[in-house]
Amino acid sequence: MDLSAVILAAGRGARLSPLTDQRPKCLLPIGGRAILDRQLAALADAGVDRVTIVTGYAADMVDAHLAGRPGVHTVRNPRHTTTDNLASCHAAREQFVGAATVLLNGDALFEREVLADLLAAEPVPILIAIDRKALYDADDMKIVTTHTNRLRHIGKDLAQPDGEAIGITLLRDEGRDRFLRQVEARLAAPGGERALYTEALDAMTAEISVRAVHGRRWIEIDTPQDLAAAEAMPWR
Repeated sequence: MDLSAVILAAGRGARLSPLTDQRPKCLLPIGGRAILDRQLAALADAGVDRVTIVTGYAADMVDAHLAGRPGVHTVRNPRHTTTDNLASCHAAREQFVGAATVLLNGDALFEREVLADLLAAEPVPILIAIDRKALYDADDMKIVTTHTNRLRHIGKDLAQPDGEAIGITLLRDEGRDRFLRQVEARLAAPGGERALYTEALDAMTAEISVRAVHGRRWIEIDTPQDLAAAEAMPWR
């Protein structure tokens, strides 16, 4: 399958200061290897040979880190200090190419089998990787699904979630086209500059099949505690 990937890595990661005072979060090492390098290795294992990283904070450092790598390039979100990741998706809109595109948050570490599970699942327009647990906190990207794992809602403020999105989404065909149109429309609407791309996904759930795939180990790196937990986990 002809696959592409877009990694959203424009943010600074202020909660990890002072570690991110001089370099972006995506270049922080876990087990001696940058988060970004681990993501790129997982994508390569899954057969993804075209990867775009959306940069912003310390973009020159990311460019230097990636110099000479075949099939990997960067696109800058020029307004990264005043926008959120929906604007980063829009900055990379021309890079959602091939038969399908994997959209990744640049601070997510995950078992490589997550990508294999998404690619092996029923080929619906949009698939999101999720986790389920007993309790959810304010920062979790919560979801509500049907009994068939179809996504009903996604957002941080859901009252009765039954899972959380882990920041890995597979978009293909009509689903990808509609997602990019929703990104453009939401960005142009009031408050669009500070919107998350999950708002575009949420707006689509009534009209197109968005399904959840669950069951692998992962961690999002937001805080020093997350960093310590990631260091303690076995990663390939």
